[in-house]
Amino acid sequence: MPAIVPRVSMGRKTLIIVIAAVLIVSIVGLNLYRSRQQVPVEVSTATAQIEKMGATILTSGNIELVEKQEVYAPSDRLVREVPVQVGDQVKAGQILVVLEADSESLSLLEAQARLAEQEVTYQKYFNPAPEDLKIAEAEYKQAQLKYESSLRNADSYEKLYAAGAVSLQELETARTQLAADEAAYLKAEREWNKIRNGLQGAERRSQEVAYHRAREAVKLAEQNLTQFVVPARIDGQVMAVEVSPGDVTKAGQHLVTIGDPRRLEVKVGIGEYDAARVKKGQEVLIEASAFPEKQFKGQVVEVSQRAFVNKNTQSQQVEIPVRIAVDSEQEGLLPGFTVKVKIITVPEKERLVVPYEAVVDKDGQKYVYVVSQGKAKQAAVEIGLEGDLNIEITKGIKEGDVVILNPPDDLKDGQAVKPVEGPAQEARG
Repeated sequence: MPAIVPRVSMGRKTLIIVIAAVLIVSIVGLNLYRSRQQVPVEVSTATAQIEKMGATILTSGNIELVEKQEVYAPSDRLVREVPVQVGDQVKAGQILVVLEADSESLSLLEAQARLAEQEVTYQKYFNPAPEDLKIAEAEYKQAQLKYESSLRNADSYEKLYAAGAVSLQELETARTQLAADEAAYLKAEREWNKIRNGLQGAERRSQEVAYHRAREAVKLAEQNLTQFVVPARIDGQVMAVEVSPGDVTKAGQHLVTIGDPRRLEVKVGIGEYDAARVKKGQEVLIEASAFPEKQFKGQVVEVSQRAFVNKNTQSQQVEIPVRIAVDSEQEGLLPGFTVKVKIITVPEKERLVVPYEAVVDKDGQKYVYVVSQGKAKQAAVEIGLEGDLNIEITKGIKEGDVVILNPPDDLKDGQAVKPVEGPAQEARG
């Protein structure tokens, strides 16, 4: 009996071949993928370390006197006296320079004389002394007696004239005397009442206005004279004298400067983006070219609440003025020195830092990749202070962790990695 040979159709045979090929390719691909996964990715690394770190703002400015008085000529004038010289210690009120001011001096004397008259009148009516009251009362009573006597005398002359005993001229003389004595009596009575009861109504207001005007006139004359006979407004030291007796000044010419060289400050401008970081009381380090090996200290004493455009820069940068007081240890610093200043906005202290290149941002979350047992472990971190090269890590990793620098975009959590040859790089300060 002949053997039975199974017959397989060509279509079924083709299907089997295709399935086998797919299985083979899948197995090969899986093996290649596993092989690639097992090949470590070479990476550069750095070690997270503790390092002293703070934040500063660098700028520059000029040393100035905290308080100073600069004297300028108000007009073309002859210099009469210069009673001070550079280095002298002066007190407030001490004369610094005397310019020709004859007419201004005369105006002051006249104003003072008018004020003296007004003060006598003002005191008499608004704050009378007991003696003023007694004198006014005595003058009133004396005028009253004289008036009453003249009244009796005039009555007598009227009768005598009617009887033909005196002439009309004699009667008129008596009448004239009576009128004069009556006027003097009424005036003395008013004066007595004014002093006793004080001025009233419009008369009171008029006297007050006259008195205050006289006082203002003296103040104005004094202020005008101080432009030419110039007193020191502050205690200090004479820093500059630029005229001598006999010189003729020009309007606006600088004459004398005084100030306290122990009280110095620096005025600087900071960019608007740094404004929120600068606060009153922050420490400042100051360096002067004249003392390259020395560092002075200061403190922020004022941050302006108003910005301005610095037209001295090419870009006309918007700046906020900041005033810095120089500490008492300032020997050698002079007004006018150009200095570099470093405002310490965040005090330096020990912080855990890594290089900037270690931190990546994914959808607003910061990460670093830590090398652990030959694999890259993704760690979510929180950052703090940012320095020039390093960034502070406040949460997520610890000191000594080795982090990957510039991790590849396709680096996966758990992927095998191999640091480049040589020791792991340390965070750079």
